[in-house]
Amino acid sequence: SSAGSGSLIVPTLIHGAGLTLCWVLGCLASKNYESDAFNISGGRGYTTVIKRLVQSGSFAVGLLILSTQFDLLLEYGRYVQPGESDEIDLRLLNAIVEVANDIVFEAGVLSLWRIYRASLTGSADG
Repeated sequence: SSAGSGSLIVPTLIHGAGLTLCWVLGCLASKNYESDAFNISGGRGYTTVIKRLVQSGSFAVGLLILSTQFDLLLEYGRYVQPGESDEIDLRLLNAIVEVANDIVFEAGVLSLWRIYRASLTGSADG
């Protein structure tokens, strides 16, 4: 029974590490670590916060799509397209659903966090 649960944990951890790498690199590329990226005090508003979110998210999504393409290339040893076989169609559909779910969930959670974090700088304590 423990071998069965371990066979799910390791791929999940690897997948999570890959997602983390994409989003951290997106954050670094858009300089989301700078205080201007989440500081709304002094009437700055959320313009910069949203702009940096879009920049970092776009970069991260691009990396995620690129890494998924590379993973498929390694898996099949060649470029594959829909319609080649039922097996390839199923694998591509699975990859598309996984990428879409990852994007929606990660972008949603990270965006909510960044907006919440920015809202804290609007107060006198921020």
